[in-house]
Amino acid sequence: MLLLILIALGSSLRIPKNFFISNIERTVSLSDRYVKIQSKITFQNDGVIAIEKIYYTIHNALLDRLYHVDIEESNTNKIIEDVDVKYKQNATVYEFTLQRPIEPSQNIEVELNEHYYKRFKPLPKEIGVEDEQFVQFMDSVYFFTPYLVKNQITYYETPKIISYSLKSATQRNQLLEYGPFSDIKPFSTQIHSIHLENNTPMTIFTQASKIVEVSHWGNILIEENYSIENQGAKLKGEFGRVNFNKYNPNVGKHSLKQLSASLPYDSWGVYYKDEIGNISTSNAAKGKLNGESQALIQLRPRFAIFGGWRSNFTLGYNLPTKKYLEQDGYNFRLTLNFSFSVKEMVSDKYNFQISLPEGAYDIQIDLPLDVQRNDTLLFSYFDTVGRPTIILDKATTSQFDNKRIIITYKFSGMSILREPLMIFGTFLFAFLMIIYLRRLDLQTLKLKE
Repeated sequence: MLLLILIALGSSLRIPKNFFISNIERTVSLSDRYVKIQSKITFQNDGVIAIEKIYYTIHNALLDRLYHVDIEESNTNKIIEDVDVKYKQNATVYEFTLQRPIEPSQNIEVELNEHYYKRFKPLPKEIGVEDEQFVQFMDSVYFFTPYLVKNQITYYETPKIISYSLKSATQRNQLLEYGPFSDIKPFSTQIHSIHLENNTPMTIFTQASKIVEVSHWGNILIEENYSIENQGAKLKGEFGRVNFNKYNPNVGKHSLKQLSASLPYDSWGVYYKDEIGNISTSNAAKGKLNGESQALIQLRPRFAIFGGWRSNFTLGYNLPTKKYLEQDGYNFRLTLNFSFSVKEMVSDKYNFQISLPEGAYDIQIDLPLDVQRNDTLLFSYFDTVGRPTIILDKATTSQFDNKRIIITYKFSGMSILREPLMIFGTFLFAFLMIIYLRRLDLQTLKLKE
């Protein structure tokens, strides 16, 4: 039944018979908490018409574990950004429009980068504090594609190989080689498993959020909340801080001891806390990352996070309004980063909430991502009609989604005086009431005399 569905899917894509993959070389990196697959693919056009689109397909069983995919042309090193995603039964299709068509008798080489999380299964499920962590990885030997593949070879890079299910593989130290394979039919699969050592903490964010409050009086307040979980092998036995803190490089290698975050260079008032209170075990320094000046933060949790453990923490900071908020008369333009600040992590769910000043209207958002938007009003101190608040929800979010979000709105010059006038009016009313009550007391005393 599945084969018939996949054949029907291939027919619906209308792939010319003389257009195929002449060679594919896959490199699967299994050394980190997340899996990266880099595929160098050569498409060959032996037909009579030019090809403008190429397709990448992924089985829906892996779709919720894929947090990023991109394709770039090898000769230009430019990522193909014209992408259309189509959800089919049992498979999802990414349609990439090439910058230049593949003419007859020509070929093109592209580089496909796939990034997955939740692909490792701890085996055994429980380990001691000084034990090594072993995981199982399952994959298809063949590249899942709607095209005929003339030649394919796959390499698996691992920290340390324990065993593997397909004995046809060639092992060179910690590298497994499968293939070369020839004339692979479209949508072919052959599942195999690799048992390997990987002491990287298998941590993810089950939920993350960024709350932004914009003030025209000088600062933008940003607070990021995180719920973190280590999905690696669970800790066997009781945890002893004395044994953990003693100098031993083998203790707790599979536990999370530190996270890194990058904030804008001009951020100030940084704080880091959890449910108990402020956490002082963190460092901050200003430097350059990927050529950009940033504030680099090292976040150490209150305790190491072992397999099966969870924790919540908050990272907050301020930004100067004048740098991120542009004004042209009554028109305002706010530019911020959409994703969270902690690096090299993926979140199952992500929530971005921004509250604009009371009185803002005609609000527009420019964000090149698929998100769900909800508008509401948030009431704070001295608010009368509420602050316009936009809530954006997105599933499976990472640093690849840290795009620029541009928010434009209109705001009257008189609206900025709303709260100061309310404060002034409140104190004036209280002052007048005090005067009135004092005079009332004097008049009462005179009547009694």
